[in-house]
Amino acid sequence: MANPKPIFSRAGAGESALAQHMSQIFNYMAGGVALSGLAAWLTIHSPVLLALALKGGLIWFIVLIAAAFFLQRAIFSLQPAGGLAVFAGYSAFMGFVLSPLALVYTQSSIASAFFVAALMFVGVSAYGYFTKRSLSGMGTFLIMGVWGLVGASLISIVLSMVGVATGPFNTALNLIAVPLFAGLTAWEVNTIKQTFQTYARDELTRSRLAILQAIQLYISFVNMFISLLSLMGQRR
Repeated sequence: MANPKPIFSRAGAGESALAQHMSQIFNYMAGGVALSGLAAWLTIHSPVLLALALKGGLIWFIVLIAAAFFLQRAIFSLQPAGGLAVFAGYSAFMGFVLSPLALVYTQSSIASAFFVAALMFVGVSAYGYFTKRSLSGMGTFLIMGVWGLVGASLISIVLSMVGVATGPFNTALNLIAVPLFAGLTAWEVNTIKQTFQTYARDELTRSRLAILQAIQLYISFVNMFISLLSLMGQRR
């Protein structure tokens, strides 16, 4: 009679699969951040691209929001390689849109804000992964907060375009955005951990979700970085 396989070995295999999945997500996310940085650098060094980035303003902001909204449908209608290409395109476009920040803030300020954002991201990601609590109850509140922040940001952009001073309002928005996206990051990582077993055996679904989850974390990180830069950045 064969000995039954120990339960702890199956649990260990599940934890190993989750660790590999998380590693894939963070590698995709880091690749997206690096691609955005490269796209921003190329834009800054191209007068034509920089002029186009500066002229976009509100239009580019709306395009980014609309693209983020349709990313899930696009990724789940493509094979993983196609989904990665979509993510790469979105990351490059994000870098293009954000490139004018290099004209507003000093290089040291950008580096400092990026470093602080990275530390925060690692910290809240670790909390979301290692906590024994389920953070599912935070999801609705956080998502509603993000949409409220998007709406307020659109109002701020429109007001600034018509000459209304929005400095204190923008500061308040950034003070809200930093903890909001930090909490969203912790919730996203916790949700990945809590739900992984429901799709772990479906390789195609798991691969597609890894890309989508990387995009979600990427967007949270970029928003933390922008908000921190606005709060602590030194203008030229």
